[in-house]
Amino acid sequence: MTDRARDRRGREREGTTMTVTTASPLSTGYAMTESPRWHEGRLWFVDMHRRQVVAVDQAGRAEVIVDVPGQVGGLGWLPDGRLLVVAQDLRQILRLEPSGRLVVHADLSGTVPTLLNDMWVDAAGRAYVGEMGFDAHEWFDANSDVAASWFAGDVSVLDVPAKSRLFVVEPDGSWRVGADDLVFSNGIVVDEEKRTLIVAETFGARLSVFGLDADGSPRRRDLWPLGFYPDGIGLDGRGAVWVTDPVRKQARRIEYGGAETGRVTTDQTCIGCAVGGEDGQTLFLCTSPTTEPEQALARLGSRIDTASVAGIA
Repeated sequence: MTDRARDRRGREREGTTMTVTTASPLSTGYAMTESPRWHEGRLWFVDMHRRQVVAVDQAGRAEVIVDVPGQVGGLGWLPDGRLLVVAQDLRQILRLEPSGRLVVHADLSGTVPTLLNDMWVDAAGRAYVGEMGFDAHEWFDANSDVAASWFAGDVSVLDVPAKSRLFVVEPDGSWRVGADDLVFSNGIVVDEEKRTLIVAETFGARLSVFGLDADGSPRRRDLWPLGFYPDGIGLDGRGAVWVTDPVRKQARRIEYGGAETGRVTTDQTCIGCAVGGEDGQTLFLCTSPTTEPEQALARLGSRIDTASVAGIA
């Protein structure tokens, strides 16, 4: 990105009217909610440490869809309706068959040394999945100065021990590397109308925005500095990107071009987000009191929170 583009986006942020609202709980009692997707009238998400895919309606009625072997990450659907879900530590994408049996859809265990992370499946059934590249918990434990800077909100592009890649997985399960040099790839969405792929780079404090070729290959990478460390992301019906800010316990609405127009706050760490609901104007947030696996399983304090974003332009 050029200095001129950065200056323009800075002026846009300064001149933008900010709308702030507060989320309220919808569904509780989980270890760590993640990767929310609005699908067929319900919010689908994963309980990462209990290794489950769950769906909840807007009345708060929850259903466990499937138990997943291994730690569970992103999810999406093939055009025929079959569910795809990331088994992070197995480094595989699994597919839920009509029989209720999970089978291997794509196996990346031979190339991914750590964990797979979030995933987005586009309308053609092509999946985009990222890898972590390194263990962030271990890195924080070994680098107390980095951890202190993170929690203090001192934002910079961090010098991570390894970069991560983004993989493009075709509907038949074949895959290829679509992008690399990512500073901890995390939340992923595809804007079908704009034919763009958006990736949150958590320790890069930015979004990477790619154009997509006809075969789904990412190209023309544009960097959007955020001024905070992003985690999950989601699109709203007006083409803006909601980005979670876990350090400040909120989600922020970022328009194309970088202007921030709204925030939704929570009382817990805000990890993932999706826009949906019957009116398409509800922001669903995955929130947790802790991201440490053992503590999360002991407390079961993770939730799905919601807020109306109808008035946030």
